[in-house]
Amino acid sequence: MMDSSPGPDAPEGTPVTLTREQISLRLREVALFQGLGQSDLSEILRISEQVRVDRGKYVFEEGERGDHFYVIVHGGVELRKATRQGFKRLAALHAGQAFGEMALLNQTPRSASALATDDTYLLSVSRAAFSRMLGGDTLAVRLLKNLSKALWATSVRLASQQKVRVTNNDNGHETLSEFNRLLRARLLPRVTPRVSGYDIAASTIAPKDGAGCTAWDWFVLMDGRPAFVLTRAIRSDVFAAQRLASVRLLLRSVASEPQADLGAMLTRVNRGLRAGWVEGLSGPVLVGLAALADGAAEWVQAGPITSVVVRRRGTLEDLSLRQPPLGEETDIQYESTTLVLGAEDRVVSLTDTGTGAVESIGSALLGTHVPDSRQALTQVLSAGDASRVGTDGADVSASIVTRTNSSPSGTV
Repeated sequence: MMDSSPGPDAPEGTPVTLTREQISLRLREVALFQGLGQSDLSEILRISEQVRVDRGKYVFEEGERGDHFYVIVHGGVELRKATRQGFKRLAALHAGQAFGEMALLNQTPRSASALATDDTYLLSVSRAAFSRMLGGDTLAVRLLKNLSKALWATSVRLASQQKVRVTNNDNGHETLSEFNRLLRARLLPRVTPRVSGYDIAASTIAPKDGAGCTAWDWFVLMDGRPAFVLTRAIRSDVFAAQRLASVRLLLRSVASEPQADLGAMLTRVNRGLRAGWVEGLSGPVLVGLAALADGAAEWVQAGPITSVVVRRRGTLEDLSLRQPPLGEETDIQYESTTLVLGAEDRVVSLTDTGTGAVESIGSALLGTHVPDSRQALTQVLSAGDASRVGTDGADVSASIVTRTNSSPSGTV
C-alpha cells in the first residue's frame, strides 16, 4: 500500500527526502511529543522512516495488524470505519497530527482505515524500534502495555453502551469525560476487606458529572500486611483516570516484590511513573498509603493528602509528611512513618487538600462517641461538606481505619 517514491515522476523506490527542519517542526506539533527536548526528538527522528502515500491509497486498513505509528509531515489522511452502507468518516487529519499510536504499545488490530486524501508524506515509527528506544521489555514498558490494553477494552465497552453519539448538545470533550469517569469506576474495589483487629471503611464520592480524579484501593503486600491507598490526580481533566490507573498498576506490581518499607515502595513507583512519562497525557498524582500490622500502621504520602490520627483519649495528631506528589520529581526518596495504635484509635485519610480539612475531622470525631468506622466516615464527609471539596467538583476519596480490641491476624 505504501509508496516510497517522492513524486509521480521519480523512479519507483526512490526514498523520500525531507529537510530536518520540516520534520522537527512537525514532531513538535504532535501532542504525544509535546514537552520533549531536542535530544528526545532527535532520538525519535533517528528511529523513524520517511514514506509517501499517493492520494487515494490506504496507509493501512481496518483489521490489519498494527505495528507502526505515523506523523503527517505534508498532506492529509482521513480515518474511516466500515459500515453496512459503506464507511463512516471518523476524522480528517493534517500536517502536524499523528495517528496509529496504539501500535506502539500493543498488537490490537487497526480499529479504522487510514486513507491519504492528498499525496502525503509521513514519518513512520515501528513498534520494535520504539520499544528498543525505551529500553526493551522494562517494567515501565510492560505496565504501559497493560494499561493500553485496559484502556482499549474500556473504550470498546463505552462505545457499545453509547446509544446516542455526538449531537449538538454532546461534543467530543464530553464523550471523553464520560470515558474518564467510566474508567475510574472500574478502578474502585467492589468491597472493603475485613481485617482482623481493625474496623475499616472507605469510599469515593463521585457524582454523575464529577471529574473522576480520585479513587481508593487496597491490596496485600508481600509480607502479608493489607495496604490501603487513596489517590488523586492533580489535574482533573479527561486523562485523570488514566493517571490513577497507571499508579494503581505500578503499586500492585511493586507490592508483589520485597520492599524495605512503604517509602522505598513509593520511591520505586515514582521512578516507574517517570520512566513511562508522556507529556500532555501523564501528570502528578497525590497518594496516601497505609499498611496495617499488629497494633501499628505504617504511613507514607506523596503530596498533600490529609491524614490524622484521632486518639481515643480525645487528641488529634496531624500525619502530614511534606513530600512531593508522584511524578513531580524524578529523583526523590520517599520516607514513611510508623504509628502505634491503641484500641479505638482511628487513622482518617482524605484526598481533600482544602484548608480546614483537619479541623473538619476534629469537629466530627473529637468529643463524640462513634460506634464504627462507617458511621465515622459519614460524619467526617458531612462535616467537610463534600459538595465543596476541591475546586473542580465533589470527587473525593476517604478512608477510616479503627483499631479494635481484638488481636490482628491478617486479612479475612
